[in-house]
Amino acid sequence: MSQRNERRRFAVKPVTRPAGSPDWILIGRLALAALLLILGAFVIKNQIVRIVLLVLSAIASGYDLGLKAFDSVLEKNYFATPILLLFVAFVSFLIGYPSEGAAVLLLYQLSLPLLQYVQKQTRGTAFQMLKGQDQELSDRAKELFEANDAGKLNMEGEALRSADLLLKIAMVFSLVYIFLLPRLGDYSYRVAIHRALMIMMTAIPASVITAMPYTALMGLCYGASNGVLFRNAKAMENTAETNVVVMDKAGIFSTGAPELESLHSDVLDQTTFLSFIAHAVYYSEQPFAKAIPALPESDYRLELISEFEDIPGCGIRLKIGGNPVLLATIDYLASCGIEVPKEEGNGEIYYLTISGRYAGYLCIVSQVNEGGAELLEGIRDIGVREMVLLTEDGAAESQRTAEDLGFDEVYGECDNERKLKHIHDLNQGSRNRVMFVYANGLETHSDADVDVRLSNKAKYADVTVQPENTSALPFGILISRRMCQVAKENAIFVFAIKALMIFLGMLGLNSVWFVLFMDVAAVIATLLNAVRVTKDPLIDLSRFTPPQEQ
Repeated sequence: MSQRNERRRFAVKPVTRPAGSPDWILIGRLALAALLLILGAFVIKNQIVRIVLLVLSAIASGYDLGLKAFDSVLEKNYFATPILLLFVAFVSFLIGYPSEGAAVLLLYQLSLPLLQYVQKQTRGTAFQMLKGQDQELSDRAKELFEANDAGKLNMEGEALRSADLLLKIAMVFSLVYIFLLPRLGDYSYRVAIHRALMIMMTAIPASVITAMPYTALMGLCYGASNGVLFRNAKAMENTAETNVVVMDKAGIFSTGAPELESLHSDVLDQTTFLSFIAHAVYYSEQPFAKAIPALPESDYRLELISEFEDIPGCGIRLKIGGNPVLLATIDYLASCGIEVPKEEGNGEIYYLTISGRYAGYLCIVSQVNEGGAELLEGIRDIGVREMVLLTEDGAAESQRTAEDLGFDEVYGECDNERKLKHIHDLNQGSRNRVMFVYANGLETHSDADVDVRLSNKAKYADVTVQPENTSALPFGILISRRMCQVAKENAIFVFAIKALMIFLGMLGLNSVWFVLFMDVAAVIATLLNAVRVTKDPLIDLSRFTPPQEQ
């Protein structure tokens, strides 16, 4: 019979009961186990009766642990918590510490509903922050955050691996300790085994990561309550590590479509010139083409247009009535060997040539979005190392915009494909943690660690910020950092408690049940500590962090 069938054969079907109603069978078992423990440990004097009562107490409280341990054995998970607990309890009985063996099983079972209550309260506190928010945002947040893996952090896996390693080291150390202690001092093997059991109990790994999903949930809800909606905890974690922010100009630093400020031609009248331009840009997807007033559909003679080519950031190339036409920047025309008189304007100048002859120019302006400048300043203020601008504008206009806004680097003449390539290159083979911030026009996920969309739409984005609240993004980054900081502090605190318990156990100043008690207390403390994600740290460690190399 296969292991899977074997598991099904011995599986216990849970008894269904109304949600929120108490499990009276479990309550009865634990009450009985507690009574038997008190009688066996403190009341009854007869040794045989004491042992019988304590064994019955252990069976009453540890029955379902035995079933879970059996499942873990079938899954070859030999270091699972139920197996370790039963092993410690069993050996405690064998070496003459039956009260501790029974107590540790009862204490573990009593701790589970307490932990569930604290977890429920922590979760409720997190979701409470969504009340009073925009209903659509609140509903989207709850839908995202209630997913099974929404609160799972990358560091959770790292912490669990460290805890598993600690457990294996503790197991080996315990065996060595059993043989060494009697030889190093006047101790019996009974005492040595008892102390080794304390070390094994301390190394149970689950307590290290118990609070992490709730700390992440607190951060997710706090971010959403401030207008920054993270898809999940991993998106927050990646956001916290961001040191390079790449920003798309369109929709962030410019508002709406560009506008046609002026046009002029010495060889065509304005109506004919505008009609010619409208035909030239008819198939263009570039932003500047939207600034050209459209003709009535009946006035277009599209059969005259051929060999059309969009040149992102530079202009367009095509043929109209068989004549080569360029509507492009002066730099691009120069690269083609065409000279035109340089014109002055408040925006980007595009020059029209027909069969290589200059026919006129037009000036396209973009309205500056003051919110974009505020966003950029906010990101710089929180210590992001490098700011990069991507734009579809020509080289000269791109450079001017980057200098005006204070970007470290700029890539102009970019269509979506080039934008994605630049992001890919920035994130290759380096210590960069790249965030890409955009408003529209991209219907895929980039190779950035985090994609942030300033929009109400978030199909491909890891983070969504409502357009009217773009200045909240820097605070969202700070929330992410704070969440990761609290999660790490919680893990370090639990590890520190475990180290203290191991030290006390080696000195004989501990007991098996007290080790479990302290482990549970540490978990409860870290769950309650999750709310500190919403508070400023008592000590600002960033002051002591050396500046990163440029």
